[in-house]
Amino acid sequence: MSGRTWDGVDAEHLVTVTALVKQVLTAPDPYEVGYELWGCSARAEGHLAVNMQLIWGALTDRVELKPEEGRQARDEMRRAAQEWLALDPADRAAVERYLDYWVHDVCGYSRG
Repeated sequence: MSGRTWDGVDAEHLVTVTALVKQVLTAPDPYEVGYELWGCSARAEGHLAVNMQLIWGALTDRVELKPEEGRQARDEMRRAAQEWLALDPADRAAVERYLDYWVHDVCGYSRG
């Protein structure tokens, strides 16, 4: 586990997000669960919620705004879910690396 632990707001959202992410892998259409992930993150507070809102917002927007990329976007949702579930959520440094990679490298948000 890294030196920093999750505070109450982020710790609570971590549990919620992980439960929803599990559903992404089993849902007939991961878009529906991805949309729910985006929504619950948009209504939550904290560092984790903001980053998950960016990730799942970008992935669901891709389905909505670029229908020709819908299959690829859904595959990316499944990959995001698999990578999330491979993490130890208590390892804050690993979670931060995941968030950084998905927010900036995959979804294309600026680091600046």
